[in-house]
Amino acid sequence: MSDSSITRGVYEAFQRVEFDRWDAVIADDVLINSPAGYGLQGLATLKEFAAQFTDLGYRIDLVDEHLALDDQGTGRGFITFVLHWKHTKDFGGLAPTGREGTSVETMLLTIVENQIVRIDVADNTLDLALYESERGWPIPHNVRPEPLVVGVDRRGAVGAGG
Repeated sequence: MSDSSITRGVYEAFQRVEFDRWDAVIADDVLINSPAGYGLQGLATLKEFAAQFTDLGYRIDLVDEHLALDDQGTGRGFITFVLHWKHTKDFGGLAPTGREGTSVETMLLTIVENQIVRIDVADNTLDLALYESERGWPIPHNVRPEPLVVGVDRRGAVGAGG
């Protein structure tokens, strides 16, 4: 895949369940953070994880994408998609219920030399995450990703609300 098609290529491979296409642009030791699992690692793990979601999701719509790389192919990108899902098969150990819905997901991509080295997934609607949680799927809590900028700690400041 060329530099300009990394984000679209990741999406196309995902929605078409052609995960071998990721081999060219995703590092073997990619770090994966998601509401369904924090601190997962490896391209093989990502492919297994994605297979569960494509079994659950019968359609995946791309709603936004962006890619910003320097001359060395290093930078960041994202894709935002709508997962249209229906729980008709076992999903991560959860028995099928027939329930269906949509989930808006964003994959934030950290890219080094045209290889995705980190993927942070945000479930923007929480529809699927809440459904999983209601059925006993363990959801990570107090996740603290490495910040780009550490914010000001306002505790104890005059006028602070806490």
